[in-house]
Amino acid sequence: MHITTNALDHHGIVCGVFDELEIGSIIDEALPKVGQHKLAHSIVIKAMILNCLGFTDSRLYLYSQYFENLPVERLLGPGVSASDLTDDVLGRTLDKIYEADPTQLFMKLSMKMMEIVNLKVMQLHCDDTNFSVHGDYEPEDGSSAIELTYGHAKDKRYDLKRFSMGMIVNQYGMPLFTQAYSGNSSDKETIVEAMKRLKENIEFPDDVYLIADSSLYSEDNVKALKDMKWITRVPSTINLCKELLTSDLEFKQGEDPRYSFYETMVEYGGIKQKWVGVHSTEMHKRKDITFERK
Repeated sequence: MHITTNALDHHGIVCGVFDELEIGSIIDEALPKVGQHKLAHSIVIKAMILNCLGFTDSRLYLYSQYFENLPVERLLGPGVSASDLTDDVLGRTLDKIYEADPTQLFMKLSMKMMEIVNLKVMQLHCDDTNFSVHGDYEPEDGSSAIELTYGHAKDKRYDLKRFSMGMIVNQYGMPLFTQAYSGNSSDKETIVEAMKRLKENIEFPDDVYLIADSSLYSEDNVKALKDMKWITRVPSTINLCKELLTSDLEFKQGEDPRYSFYETMVEYGGIKQKWVGVHSTEMHKRKDITFERK
């Protein structure tokens, strides 16, 4: 008797969640199977997700090898084999995702997820980062793709070109929006652009808060977000903020004795808003120690 075994590991859970959230049906609707190729795009994307969450992150040309020791039919469906997952098949699906607009597809999946899990969105946390790349990456004439170019290097690799990635998540950290930007894109511009595009596709309650770092705070952005509630940190480069930081303010003790607060109403960018100054005794002590060392 010849017996073969395959390790299911965590892949069964990943596939179960994929199916429960009806991700495959959304993908098939957005990227219908056209032509004689064997695998639907939803199956190929499912395989990509399994690989990305497989703790190895195999390159495209190694996908077939990655799935050789997995129960492929159990995970991806009857008749599917590891040899079907060639780099040509994967590349064709990636091209279709690009043609359909990856951000738009991602938002469709997010809306379906929120519908199934039935979670009310109370907070929207927005941020971005950038990634460095190796190689030349010459732009194609007439292409609408992002530009891999030099920009603010958060990883300190100023010698490398890069691209930026923005994301908006809800209060549980579930992603609702993601988009790639050119390497020299401005945080101040992409945050508001991302929020506007998200609101065009997903309806949120009036009391939802947008939360972001100080890159959100500019006169133009404050005006653009006049119909939204938001929380951010005011940059100390703004004159009014400088004045408050050097003033003798009357702080009130908070419920946590380590913190005290000062509140004031201001108008900036034509929008009335509340500013809150926070004093931390522990941070004050750390700064004193650092100052004494110097």
